[in-house]
Amino acid sequence: MAHDLTKLQALLDHATDDATYWDAVCEEVTTLFGATGALLPPANPQVRGLWMGGSARMKEALIEYLPLARTLSDPREGVLTIMFERGWASDDEVFPDRAAKAQIPFYRDFLRKWDFGNVLTIRLLTPNGYWPLTVHFANDHPPVTKDDIALVEAIQPLFEQAAKTAAEKSHQRIYDFSQFFKGTDSEVFIFDADGKQCFNIDQGGRIRTQDQLASLMPKEISEEFRMELMDVLTSDPNKSLSKSYQFMQDDLGINVLVIQIPPSLRHFFMPFKSCAIRTVCDETNLVKHNRLREDYGLTESEISTVNLLASGKTPAMIADIMSLKPASVRQRLKLIYEKAEVGGQVELVALYARI
Repeated sequence: MAHDLTKLQALLDHATDDATYWDAVCEEVTTLFGATGALLPPANPQVRGLWMGGSARMKEALIEYLPLARTLSDPREGVLTIMFERGWASDDEVFPDRAAKAQIPFYRDFLRKWDFGNVLTIRLLTPNGYWPLTVHFANDHPPVTKDDIALVEAIQPLFEQAAKTAAEKSHQRIYDFSQFFKGTDSEVFIFDADGKQCFNIDQGGRIRTQDQLASLMPKEISEEFRMELMDVLTSDPNKSLSKSYQFMQDDLGINVLVIQIPPSLRHFFMPFKSCAIRTVCDETNLVKHNRLREDYGLTESEISTVNLLASGKTPAMIADIMSLKPASVRQRLKLIYEKAEVGGQVELVALYARI
């Protein structure tokens, strides 16, 4: 049976530009296979969380799965082993007795509850290693057929090409993002999903690989930072959670703002998940920041916004830099205007110059 992959290809093309389309891609996979859900998780379980694509029902189940994963052991390692060797695998190959499988706690208490009782995993080569596309079938669905395998072999190269293209575009966007900071008092540190530093972008816009966390902040702060970084990494990307730090170093004031990688730069196959913007404040800027904090009641995120605005960044640029929606930046600026008792952007920048 021939399958029409036109819609899937169109959605994959969109996904290379906009990571939110991976959910729609998984919905189409669900339809093509006649499945009950599909998920595209990283192979490394440490990377899993809200950073993955999935059909709506699978994403709903994922909310339940994340806390359950600590108490329910996932027995499907054997399925993944076959998948990595051959390119695909179903759990019927590891658990041929379906009645016995249904009594395994992970299936009984989680998968079967959502009618995801039969699983087909598909190996996909991505720029961040092999990932399994998991297709979940109803509890009473018959075993995988030759037609299913033909569909697997048809969609694998489409997914792999889309992942490659998404990576190329994303790396270009990260380079463009780095140029926002060229010639400023800020540098950017990029972190992977394990909270390890991948590289940093210096004040000249140059990318330096494998820098050390110690160059971001003092050791006594960095230990606390490592723990709080995970809060940012695992938070809902749409909620724009951020963490801020201030400290003195060599008589200079240092501000560090930690955010998730801005949505416009993301794709699911990249190891980079968050960034820290480190800004060195000379004595003048330190006084300005203290005045904004003490006299006008601005928060650290609001001060960072004013600082970016005063350095020539537009609200649209600030939205990208701070991983915010443009509407959120406009709302934040409106609140800043009220606190600072100014009539708009021009007056705010003029106030910052005066204080």
